[in-house]
Amino acid sequence: MPMLQAFISDLNRKFGNEQIVQTARSAKAFAPGQRLDAGFVVKKGSASHRVVQSYLRKLPSGVSESLRAAIYSALTSRPAKPVTFAWAPGHDFELTVWDFDCGMTVLLRGRYPAERSPARTDG
Repeated sequence: MPMLQAFISDLNRKFGNEQIVQTARSAKAFAPGQRLDAGFVVKKGSASHRVVQSYLRKLPSGVSESLRAAIYSALTSRPAKPVTFAWAPGHDFELTVWDFDCGMTVLLRGRYPAERSPARTDG
């Protein structure tokens, strides 16, 4: 959990008012068809990258795609919108996005990173 919180803090710096213009130059990393990659924020191959990338892979596809689309929308807005990210523990994964002219807030709720997701029973 501490690594995930550190990642959220790094995200908030990268997508905050002071860096959003620079971050928006890399909007294509979040274009349709792209997968979420923790390497956008943390060094690939690091312990943080492994933990966060594993967590991102656990996200259901609908949540992952919605998160990607929200980020892409913020980065391609004119002007680019700062994004504030937050995470909260939850039994199931859910995503809430508040989108305003001046910015966006994204709340992801889900299991703790070390918690195993239950096995699917739908076939």
